Amino acid sequence: MIAKPFNEITASDIGALLEGKVPEGTTLEYKAELPHEGESKKIPFLAEVSAFANTVGGDLIIGVTEENGVIKSIDGVNIEDPDKEILRLDNAIRNGIEPRLPSINIKAIQLKTGPFVFIIRVPQSWSSPHRVVFNDHSKFYGRSSASKYPLDVGQLRAAFLRSEDISDRLQAFREKRITGLLTERSQSINLKKGGRLVLHLLPLAAFTGTSSNRIAPRAELSSSFSPLGTSGWNNRVNLDGLMTYSTDHERNTISYCQLFRSGIVEAVTVLAPRQKDDLVLPSLWYEREIMKSVKQYLAGLAKFDVEVPLFAALSLVGMKGYRLGVSQMFFSSGDLLDRDLILLPEVALDEYTTNLPEALHPIFNMVWNAFGFEKSYNYDEQGNWQEK
Repeated sequence: MIAKPFNEITASDIGALLEGKVPEGTTLEYKAELPHEGESKKIPFLAEVSAFANTVGGDLIIGVTEENGVIKSIDGVNIEDPDKEILRLDNAIRNGIEPRLPSINIKAIQLKTGPFVFIIRVPQSWSSPHRVVFNDHSKFYGRSSASKYPLDVGQLRAAFLRSEDISDRLQAFREKRITGLLTERSQSINLKKGGRLVLHLLPLAAFTGTSSNRIAPRAELSSSFSPLGTSGWNNRVNLDGLMTYSTDHERNTISYCQLFRSGIVEAVTVLAPRQKDDLVLPSLWYEREIMKSVKQYLAGLAKFDVEVPLFAALSLVGMKGYRLGVSQMFFSSGDLLDRDLILLPEVALDEYTTNLPEALHPIFNMVWNAFGFEKSYNYDEQGNWQEK
């Protein structure tokens, strides 16, 4: 894989592969021609893409001639409409691989001589293993340093178990962080007493060993990772990465955002009662702030080319006895929360341009369910979020 954010790759990077005699490998494959509609070309193409997704991801570069796995010449592909070709390739991948890949990046780079080189970046998939289903081909592929290969029964079993293991790692991380908040262990800040609303953004790559130290903590990142639900904050570098935080007049932290070096984001805000026994989670406020923060954090992570998918997760910590603040139009006031810890299921964000109100709708519904309501009433009957 070219060691550069996908959007920044240029023709000079392809030239560097030629000059440096960079060979094909686990994350890099060269092809001279685009796949055509026929089975003889399309199936090998889909096999390459699925093999990357089933292994550790990689770049497929089309428009270069290779010899013994090393680029011999950069000839490009003569094509009139590169955008139309990108759409064709994207449709082929979406319809020819099952389950569908969460995300694929494709771009065409025009050479000075006129032809185009196509680059297809395939991230490692969280829903692997994937199989090629074009024309009932129905085979699974993996990738080694040499080339792609069909997965046998044992390798398929290992692939399914690896997918389950990633899910377990993700869940274990959340539980460890939430338990620390609930018991106030391992806290490096003086967090104010009260119920806590916790948002996590969890990139798949952070749990597969491919993104352990991607982001160097810098103060200038604070504007992209501000604390949840606040307008002013401080920041500091810590062992985990960068933390932004807001405090009250007693110097207690009321909200913070921890950006981990791996790209994980943890945002926590304290819902301390303004008056005795006034324990409320404002329904409109929290949904608006969650969507606002998720959008901001995704934009920040995109600058580092953190691969999708990412998982968004919401937790309610120490909020037993809280009620949900809703509009006066509702006849029912709902129920008091009956437990101190609620970890809601994660939702996958397959693209940085994901429709957030739609993606987060299931989470918001479950929050309202926890307080005795059937659904979030901040959505209309068509599923559109609106500030009521």
